Amino acid sequence: MINRKILNFALVFFLVAPMVSTQVTRPEQYLGFKVGTEKKLADMFQIIEYFQMLDKQSGRIAVQEVGKTTEGNPFIVAIITSEENQKNLAKYRKYQQLLADPRKISDDEAKKIIAEGKAVVMVNCSIHASEIGANQMSMELAYDLATKNDPLTEEILDNVILLLTPMHNPDGIQMVVDWYKKNVGTEYEGGRMPWLYQKYVGHDNNRDWYMFTQVETKLTLMVHNAWHPQIIVDMHQMGSRGARLFVPPFVDPYEPNIDPILRQEVAMMGTFMASELTAQGKGGVIHSSRYDAWTPARAYHHYHGGIRILTEAASAKVATPITVKYEDLSADVKEPSVKMPLPWMGGQWSLRDIVDYDYAAAKAVLTNAARLRENWLQNFYTVHKKAVTRSESPYAFIIPFNQRDLSTAVKMLNVLKLGAVEIHKASESLVVNGYEYPAGSFIVYMAQPYGGFAKTLLEKQVYPEIRETPGGPLKTPYDVVGHTLPLLLGVDVVQADKPFQVDAVLLDEIIKPKGKFETVESAYGYAWGHATNDDIIALNRLIEKEYTVFWTAEKFEANGKTYPEGTMIVKNRDGLLHDMESITQKLWVHFDGLWAEPKVKTYALKEPRVGLYKSWTASMDEGWTRWVLEQYEIPFKSVFDKEIRRGDLNEIFDVIVIPDLRESAIIRGVPETAVPAEYAGGIGEVGLKNLNEFVKKGGTVITLNGGADFAIKNLHLAVENSVDGLDRKDFFIPGSILKALNDTSHPIAYGYERGAALFYRRSPAFTVHEGRSVVRYPTETLLSGWITGDKHLINKTAIVDVPYGKGKVILIGFPVVYRGQSHGTFRYLFNAIYYGPAKLVE
Repeated sequence: MINRKILNFALVFFLVAPMVSTQVTRPEQYLGFKVGTEKKLADMFQIIEYFQMLDKQSGRIAVQEVGKTTEGNPFIVAIITSEENQKNLAKYRKYQQLLADPRKISDDEAKKIIAEGKAVVMVNCSIHASEIGANQMSMELAYDLATKNDPLTEEILDNVILLLTPMHNPDGIQMVVDWYKKNVGTEYEGGRMPWLYQKYVGHDNNRDWYMFTQVETKLTLMVHNAWHPQIIVDMHQMGSRGARLFVPPFVDPYEPNIDPILRQEVAMMGTFMASELTAQGKGGVIHSSRYDAWTPARAYHHYHGGIRILTEAASAKVATPITVKYEDLSADVKEPSVKMPLPWMGGQWSLRDIVDYDYAAAKAVLTNAARLRENWLQNFYTVHKKAVTRSESPYAFIIPFNQRDLSTAVKMLNVLKLGAVEIHKASESLVVNGYEYPAGSFIVYMAQPYGGFAKTLLEKQVYPEIRETPGGPLKTPYDVVGHTLPLLLGVDVVQADKPFQVDAVLLDEIIKPKGKFETVESAYGYAWGHATNDDIIALNRLIEKEYTVFWTAEKFEANGKTYPEGTMIVKNRDGLLHDMESITQKLWVHFDGLWAEPKVKTYALKEPRVGLYKSWTASMDEGWTRWVLEQYEIPFKSVFDKEIRRGDLNEIFDVIVIPDLRESAIIRGVPETAVPAEYAGGIGEVGLKNLNEFVKKGGTVITLNGGADFAIKNLHLAVENSVDGLDRKDFFIPGSILKALNDTSHPIAYGYERGAALFYRRSPAFTVHEGRSVVRYPTETLLSGWITGDKHLINKTAIVDVPYGKGKVILIGFPVVYRGQSHGTFRYLFNAIYYGPAKLVE
């Protein structure tokens, strides 16, 4: 499916030459102010309109709308190159595709392409919308490339095709600009918004580059996978008291599947940029500092033949200048060093400074790409040639067809396919590592252009031991260190180290099989499983239509087989067969007819009235939870501080979910010195009292990850966070995947097997004095990533169900919906939501 989309996109996007006009409007002529002017910002609509104007006025620029964003706004890309190149975009794009798959051409053909082809550079601006400088700068960069005729500009235009994404997050740009303009001249000028700058995920939109959950990520892939750029520049901003601009090289560790050629090219490009800016007298440019290249969540490009160049400019207060005294600068940037030979000595720092540094960085990249055009194309071809001819272990990964959760396995395969990975399907059974797998099983061979990307996501990570000092704590990674998709999604995958023979076909698309239902005459009802997320969607749809549905609390025998605890049963009535048929058309759900009502204890289910707590301390975990609940069709309402302070919560909600937030953010919220009064404060003592009453009267509070500390302390639970306060030298898990054990007789763990995998990051671990441990840690826990001090987790609890008055408090002590990736643990949350108001029927 994605290939057809890219093809259609290419036809309209890359074959239409722009109209030519002799007069090109300067940004300041259109905006009424110079880009970077103090307290002045162009908004999303102005930037889009300006680029559309350039499209009409310049033969060097072609602008197209790739699609619509999450909020329905245009997502645009500008292709900038010489007028002659514009006439031949289809040819150059084809060249890129051929170099990216050397199986399709000979070395002699590659030489011809390399001699004629163009270096392709993609510049992405301001994916983090509050990091506003790059998207403002994009207008000046585009104007200069459209109008200048100096030798360097002509060299760039002749040798480079620039894919410029002026706003990588258009929705967020509009939010940030609106908030800034609203508060200019007030004490809140330049302050943070009290909500996320992307509808669901905020800052995590730059952690989505292997799961591809968000619309903007997929739109970017359409451009990237159509053009296969050699160089990708992601322009960001950082804090104000360090360097003025970070450029690569990155620090160790690199993820081991990234080709060494690309690692060296990253270093070469980064130091070239640093030397260019230093030659221009721009102080404070640093490299080889802080940022590593371990996680593919930020570096899709490194696995697709291109280099990712991260720039991080020092921030101002959006468009309001700041003054940074020399003595207030970080100690590591005050003196010359190998990483930064020309320090910045302090002073005023403004949006205009950010624009200038970002412009110089982008221009340096384009200069390098133009002058080393053939080198970039040759190395690009070489990287892909190595990928398609690789012979080292592993040979392939097998995804058996007989999966416990085939629907999620298909989801994982489609994620890989979005990342341009080739998937084969076995036409016959195959034997790997001495085991036989059925026909229909999926195969991901490693000898293919993006086999390294697949390997990165399918294998277990072993994070290298890099310590801050000998015998000291582990050096803190920039992001998480475990990203094994089969573990996160709960999919069985087999690594085949040695070659094998099997008839298999390359798949153009991967379609989830339909479910099925077995009817019986005069059925009492229909039973289905509890082991997949599709099973939960089926439950949601039946509950929404007011069917009588329950979970069995005990095993039972029927239809010649044993149904486990947690089996879901819907009572028969008119219309059920039609609704089951509708469900099984799109969901991998199997309904079995039952002649009679099972004589077992059951949990009677109702549609839970769910409130998801939404603090004005903008929470990415709240956003991800909101996104997951929407994806899996669980209705909910956002509940704000004022509603909790108002009380009478039992009249509105059965369940209140508190995301991963600090206790202070929940109780005290944001101070009035930081945001206008309507967004200030938290739930306060009154809200605490109301939550207490809510649970005592029969409500359920579910806390996620760090939100547990709030409940433990303020609802006075007989539960301890056993790892609270441990020294990082003794206990440290920098975002890893751990083994856990389920009590499968508890409703929260219904549908799970005994063993499970969960993601652990900044998480508690519980010692339970009152309540029931549902999920706990065994003696050996690490599955993927890194752990220091695993002894502190032995027999500790990850999920606990605590009775409280007539209600209950459920502490889920890990990020259960982690970045929309941990599909294998979503059902803990879904089960907890339904279990909250469920009634046990003897």
